[in-house]
Amino acid sequence: MSIKLFVVDDHPIVQAGIQNVFVDEDDFELVGAATSLPEALAAAHRRQPNVILLDVRLGDTDVASAVAALRAAAPEACVVLFTADPQNPQIPDARRAGAITTVPKDTAPAALRAVVRAAGEGRLRDDSPTGRSLLTPRQREVLAGVAGGMTNSEIAQELGLRPSTVKAYWQEILQRIGARNRADAIATAYRLGLL
Repeated sequence: MSIKLFVVDDHPIVQAGIQNVFVDEDDFELVGAATSLPEALAAAHRRQPNVILLDVRLGDTDVASAVAALRAAAPEACVVLFTADPQNPQIPDARRAGAITTVPKDTAPAALRAVVRAAGEGRLRDDSPTGRSLLTPRQREVLAGVAGGMTNSEIAQELGLRPSTVKAYWQEILQRIGARNRADAIATAYRLGLL
């Protein structure tokens, strides 16, 4: 089953960029895009997406009201906030209105796919901090060790695991957040709020 994604952003170049991020992914279907809330509400009601990627700055629209309206139009959809400013003061209200997470616009394409996939598969919950439920608690412990400059052996010793187990956790972490190596993973983890 594919994840039906709907994009709400008033910049056509952003919409085109998002389309490029998902176009070759078999488990995603981009079911539409809108540049305004009224257009988004009508389309979301018709198309019933699994995930709605919503720009936090959508003209003069109050983003919390937009989240509530979109959730009413497409009750099964998870709303993911997409923003160039993760410190935008409207975000807490939007999260309280039901948006499940916030993704910065400078997030790597693979990490964006990972967040949208987790939302579409129901692995992100309303009460989860940004991106945190992409990883299990043990994976977050391993990630924190790597970010602290520890080797796999040092992490294994601290967590009471075998080095091979730590290595397996690390490979899963890289895959889940769409990172290529340690440096990329640490940078991506900070963007997603995992560290």
